[in-house]
Amino acid sequence: MGNYMVHSMIELGGTITDKEGSSAMWATMVNQGTGMRLVGQSLEMHSTDTAKTPFFDTLSTASYGYGGYPIDTTFLKMSKGRWYDFDGSFRRNRQYFDYNLLVNPFLTSATSATPVLVPVPSSLHLYNTVRRNTETLVTLLPVSRVSFRAGYNHGTSEGPSYSSVHGGGDVQVFQWWRNALDTFVGGVDVKLVKRTTLSYDQFYGLYRGDTSNTLAGATWTLANGTPVSQGFTVLTGPTVTCGSGSAKTQNVLNGISNPFCSQTITQQQAQPIRTSFPTEQLRFSSHYWDRVAMNGRFTYSGGVSNVNGFNETFNGFLSRTTLRQEIDRGALNNNGRLAHNKRVNVNADYGIEGEINKWLSVSDAFNFWDVRVPGHSIVASEIWDNTPLVPGGQPPVPSANLSVNTPLSSLHHYTNVNEVHGFLSHENIMNTALASVTVMPEFKFSAGWRFNNREVKYAEDPTLAWHQNGVLLGAVIQPSNVVRVNLNFENMHSHSANSDTLANTYTRLGSNSTYSVQARAVVTPRKWVNFAVAARDFHGTNDDPFVNHSEKAWNFSLATQFIPTETLSLDFNYSHDLVLSQTDICYVFSATPNASVPAGATNSGTCVPTPSNPTATSSLLLGYGSYHVPADFFTGAVNYTPSKIMRFNGGYRINDLNGSAELLNPYNSPGAIFSKMVSPFADLQIRIADGWYWHGNWEHHGYNEGGPSGGSVGGNFIPGSVLPSRDFHGEVITLSVKYAF
Repeated sequence: MGNYMVHSMIELGGTITDKEGSSAMWATMVNQGTGMRLVGQSLEMHSTDTAKTPFFDTLSTASYGYGGYPIDTTFLKMSKGRWYDFDGSFRRNRQYFDYNLLVNPFLTSATSATPVLVPVPSSLHLYNTVRRNTETLVTLLPVSRVSFRAGYNHGTSEGPSYSSVHGGGDVQVFQWWRNALDTFVGGVDVKLVKRTTLSYDQFYGLYRGDTSNTLAGATWTLANGTPVSQGFTVLTGPTVTCGSGSAKTQNVLNGISNPFCSQTITQQQAQPIRTSFPTEQLRFSSHYWDRVAMNGRFTYSGGVSNVNGFNETFNGFLSRTTLRQEIDRGALNNNGRLAHNKRVNVNADYGIEGEINKWLSVSDAFNFWDVRVPGHSIVASEIWDNTPLVPGGQPPVPSANLSVNTPLSSLHHYTNVNEVHGFLSHENIMNTALASVTVMPEFKFSAGWRFNNREVKYAEDPTLAWHQNGVLLGAVIQPSNVVRVNLNFENMHSHSANSDTLANTYTRLGSNSTYSVQARAVVTPRKWVNFAVAARDFHGTNDDPFVNHSEKAWNFSLATQFIPTETLSLDFNYSHDLVLSQTDICYVFSATPNASVPAGATNSGTCVPTPSNPTATSSLLLGYGSYHVPADFFTGAVNYTPSKIMRFNGGYRINDLNGSAELLNPYNSPGAIFSKMVSPFADLQIRIADGWYWHGNWEHHGYNEGGPSGGSVGGNFIPGSVLPSRDFHGEVITLSVKYAF
């Protein structure tokens, strides 16, 4: 076709879905509905005479997922000999999330006769966002001594979502999520001498954060009809009252909110963020000498971030602090700028590997990065509350009369200005040295040492520092062409590096001592069968007496493939994972007639107040934050192609978790850590004419949680308050016709 060899394919069809159970979880995990589909499209063009194709010699493009899939993508590649290479892509991903155990307060009344649970049937942080990403890169003179690159990347994430704010009660807010990032790339590669390249790149990123929020869930009204929210953690009923004296009445009666209760009329925030971060990068790689290879990289980035036009408004009543209204504005300039921050980032990496002789090789990798973030912010808070007009004086409104209906003009009106100069620096230096010895062709051994030094400084606080050291060991055993075994061991020990650093770990729950053992084996006893086995054992501990943290991750996996004939192949994969951890925690538990104090919970250990532990109190109970989740994954598939007319693929996938965790709220549920997901599938393609194919695909999705859905204790359900089940099952059938030539 016009001096090109062309191959093309297009597949059009439709998807039929039939589901039962939780629509929210179906959308969260599967997110497919009935509708038309562009199942796939591709085009490949290759020049048969490059002298007669002046614009491009090769072109390939492919698209899939358009019409209703949660993910759709288009790729495009073009090139013209030594003149240019072009890569471009577009990706779109719809993300829906509604898992009703997340941010669920699970609050209940204390009366055993008529217990009530705060109804939260959906996640308070539900979101339905779309990510879009467009990426382009062109390289000029790709095989010349000097080549040039230029590219552009545009990414957005936007859509409706919900969050929560602690103010006049814990209220839900609706936010339109909108973030965007534009990145411009320019670079040049210079091939200095044989197998040696020097590269320079310039990146410029511009981030725009335009997420804002407003009050949601104002389900009640004041007597004058004004919508209000008392928060999602508020129960209603005759035993829940607000006010004092004759004004002490039920918090909500016939949908009318008691004005003496804490509540929110307005809660909104806007904080446009603009961040730019130019970055320069210098790289080199060289294999000039046959026995020496090295590469290096240096980057410098100086970013600037501004929070412009900041405004947060609260109007309502907060009985605890007597706050009636507060308006926060940025005060760095007249345009409402809240903050001006900088970020200076310096990175340097260097690696070298040398082959001393055919038996011995050594390598060293050095990594350095340093981040410094100075910041300056000023917030001006205009406040209306019932605090005294003068120190030691009386409040302007008698406390018994203070409510959400109190006029702002009768309250204390003043402005607070809070200015903060912040500074954070983080420096990390790491070096890894490794030596490899070939004892014999069937056995290779490696050993090395890794050192890491980390320093963190915040504002005027003293510099904190940690040293980490670890041993690296490895072996490759290959007694024959049939068997190959890889073994690896690594450990790490972290300790404070100066007297100002009291903990041995960079993060409070991090491990100060770890080790990891890995083993991998590949066995190919026959040409038509192969096995791959892998196992890993990881242990970590933090011996800080106020933490007592331990963690373990264990994995075993097996994969095998049988190809007894050219028309038949079988694949089986199995994996068992075990993740567990335990950490001392201190918590407060208010027992009710429906939920008593957990068995064995006492004020002991880390939670006992001592001179060295002054923040502990006698009311705290000791917990262990236990998390124990074993998971089994299995997939099996058969591929059968008896002729050029038919192709079949089918199988079964299962992901089974049987986990548990310490749940401080007895009405909570293990949820997803005690669940099973099954997905049998089948795919059939039949050639109906030359170049024409009928294609059918079927998948079953079944999700089931083994524990209660939430809202019960010991199997005793609170009538009308148990969370909606998250279980679902459904079918996804796609029928299509494909034409290819």
